[in-house]
Amino acid sequence: MRHEWLEHVQRLSWDTPITVTLTSATVGSVVTLAWITASNARRRKRQRHDTVLELALSLERHARACRTMMHKAVWALTASAGHGRHDVRKDVTIPSFAFPDTLDWQVLSRRTISELREYPATVHAAREHVEAFREFGEPTDFCWQVEFECAKTAMSALVLARATRRRFGVETWKPGAKDSAMERELSDFIANAEARRKASLQGPKQFAFEQRLEARPIDARTNEIAPSAST
Repeated sequence: MRHEWLEHVQRLSWDTPITVTLTSATVGSVVTLAWITASNARRRKRQRHDTVLELALSLERHARACRTMMHKAVWALTASAGHGRHDVRKDVTIPSFAFPDTLDWQVLSRRTISELREYPATVHAAREHVEAFREFGEPTDFCWQVEFECAKTAMSALVLARATRRRFGVETWKPGAKDSAMERELSDFIANAEARRKASLQGPKQFAFEQRLEARPIDARTNEIAPSAST
């Protein structure tokens, strides 16, 4: 039976109707499959581009909201002298953040999703940190903490948005005149704030060191008096 089947195949010619039909069907299936694959790839690429662009835009919007809150914290600190401390500061906090619900996360890699998902958690942790100063801290400390944490949060949003755009080949952000120097302003503010914090932490240590230096002559005189008194 097998030998007969092989002979039948060998007798087939490429120009027979059945061979032409089978060949045409095979070629047509391959072409159709290739076209569907290419179409799906283009659609997926377009979906990825739109998703990444929306992700970057949402991060950049949050950065602008944080910078606005920095100005609001300064205003609240200035106005707290003539108003109730809670009334002035009730709306001063780090802006909340959540990615849009319409995003198609499936078009992104797991690594990218993991990196992006960490940002809302970071914002939430920063909000909890500054809220600890609301009820028990002084207005100056609270407003400064809000301003400082907003600056760091905004800077993180801009860095993450720029990296996400670059990774997927999405157009770079072109801020308007009002936001053109935002990243540099945030960087300078964070650097100055870190320097002030470092100086404030070193202040008590320096004061204690100077106190010890001032106490040394007294200790020396005490040591000199002790032998003379014993004689």
